Amino acid sequence: MDVSSTQSQSSNPNNVDSTFPKKKKKSSEARESNSSTSLIDAAMLLGDNIRIVDLELRMSIASEIEVRNDHSRKGTNSLYVLR
Repeated sequence: MDVSSTQSQSSNPNNVDSTFPKKKKKSSEARESNSSTSLIDAAMLLGDNIRIVDLELRMSIASEIEVRNDHSRKGTNSLYVLR
């Protein structure tokens, strides 16, 4: 009897049979992934904007303090805000 034309099953039990369809991601899972990425990007952008506003506010306060100190040394009471 010639058995050369018959093939044995794969020796690897972890090998997936191609007759079974692969599990596809649900569209809701894909949307969750995209929305979480968008949320992270938005949070990072917001953090950057907060740091910029913080820096500008600190510079403005420092300028105002400098003007007040300058006027105190000169004996004037008027306040000028530098922009």
